[in-house]
Amino acid sequence: MKKTLYLLPIVFLLLASACQATPTPTPLPASTPVPYRAAMISEAQADVDGLTNPTRYFIDLVVDVENLTLTGSEQLLYTNNETVDLKEVYFRLFPNTPGYGGAMEIERVVVNGQEARSIYELNNSALKIPLAKPLAPGEQLDITLDFLVRVPQDNDQGYNQFVYSDGVLAIPNFYPMLPVYDDEGWNIELAPGYGDAVYSDTSLYLVQLTVPQEMVVATSGSVVARADNGDGTVTLTCASGPMRDFSVVMSDEYQVVSDTVGQTTINSYYMPDDEEGGREVLEYASQALQAYNELFGLYPFSEFDVMETPTTAGGIEYPGLIVMNRKYYDEKGGNFEFTTAHEVAHQWWYSLVGNDQVDDPWLDEALTQYSTLIYFEEVHGKGVADSIRESYFEEGYQQTVEEGRDAVVAQPVAAFSPEDYGPIVYVKGPLFFHALRQQVGDDAYIEIMRRYLEQHKYGIATPESFLAIAEEVSGQSLDEIYHRWILSAESD
Repeated sequence: MKKTLYLLPIVFLLLASACQATPTPTPLPASTPVPYRAAMISEAQADVDGLTNPTRYFIDLVVDVENLTLTGSEQLLYTNNETVDLKEVYFRLFPNTPGYGGAMEIERVVVNGQEARSIYELNNSALKIPLAKPLAPGEQLDITLDFLVRVPQDNDQGYNQFVYSDGVLAIPNFYPMLPVYDDEGWNIELAPGYGDAVYSDTSLYLVQLTVPQEMVVATSGSVVARADNGDGTVTLTCASGPMRDFSVVMSDEYQVVSDTVGQTTINSYYMPDDEEGGREVLEYASQALQAYNELFGLYPFSEFDVMETPTTAGGIEYPGLIVMNRKYYDEKGGNFEFTTAHEVAHQWWYSLVGNDQVDDPWLDEALTQYSTLIYFEEVHGKGVADSIRESYFEEGYQQTVEEGRDAVVAQPVAAFSPEDYGPIVYVKGPLFFHALRQQVGDDAYIEIMRRYLEQHKYGIATPESFLAIAEEVSGQSLDEIYHRWILSAESD
């Protein structure tokens, strides 16, 4: 997570009260009825039952805004869906990463009812739990972790995404999270602070969130119940549909304005002085959701939230929720609209279709950038979209070449310098998708996108699987343009 844009200044510049004492939370029983379907539109409710042994998170979190601490207990039901025995499991502790700048302590680990040993790794950003006996394919673990998180104030780490600042508390990925296990093993590498850090499987979440009663709260998924605790706090029960991670943003100052696209309610949360910007971003998000629904396939969730926050990124995407840089809220069009459309497109290319954002960042970021260009074509016309493509993408890439900074797109985030990551992944990368569209035609391109979503929805895609779908749909070899735009550089 998480997540930012990079754009050159040619056309758009996108860089990416007090709480009463509350008891220590306890794990939720695995038998608790969970209203996951409430977070889905009617056409997508069956998706919940269609998941194969998804990981289920049951999280109880108490938020102390005065002391900036999060006291949590997480019960996790994890099934080994791999083909090999697992001798250990890992959790990512994102608050401890440089891009987040917080601090997480794991206070207790229980595996299948027994106290378990755990080992911090990677500068405390990963937690290894050796298993008493290997977990065979198809077997399930019941893991409980008690944790304490300290949230920084006015964070200068990363994109100021995990922070309490100017009355806004943003706590994405505040909980211990399972990474993806694949042919590389557990993916726990420490990502650079200037790229996306989360590589996770789709899971189901039930979160009980205790907060000061005056807080206006938005989360991934939907709030399905609210209980007044009689001590100045309320407990919100939040349920997700199939999502890759879970984010929470709150403020006692937020105002909300809403719209509806199909069966999805779109909420724009803004600060009191930014009503015009709050309404503006609601319009952009609604237009983008409508366009992508028609082009790629239905957004499956019943709610989508847009948050004004102090992030220093242009915007950051999370499943069901995006945060926007407050500097845009006194603008109209331009950066504000492009950033919004970009982050909304990530609901398809990150949230629904996942990929390894650490090792293959171009697969979601470059595709999202090009999808944003298609948004402008749909909403503002081909002439506007062509102008953006020419002046920003094509001229921007040519400038990179002339400066001798061209590079292969298909590289991990860490292979790029902070200065070169954006021009290569966000500017050059989208030109591959444009070349693809030119070669196969408009109808085939959109069919490729629909098929890509259909075959990888809630799953993990790779560059190879994308190419296979594109070649199957088009009936053409794409080796030449793939090598030209993704695998080579002008200096080669």
